[in-house]
Amino acid sequence: MGVEHGAWCVACCWALMTALFALGVMSVGWMALIGAFIAGEKMLPWKRLANRAVAVALAAVALGVALAPAATTGMGM
Repeated sequence: MGVEHGAWCVACCWALMTALFALGVMSVGWMALIGAFIAGEKMLPWKRLANRAVAVALAAVALGVALAPAATTGMGM
């Protein structure tokens, strides 16, 4: 059962796992932040609201990094 669940998880989320691995190699702070967003999205009881809130928060982080990269130096970049 564990192998079956692990295979399903890897097949379903391989891109996310790859991104989190790359973030972890580059910056543990960013990996922890994105991991916290993902954990909140998966564990909060209000799925639709959690999905929308995480999407908006990640878009805000992306815009912040794109528009003001110097402001992100505190995250280990």
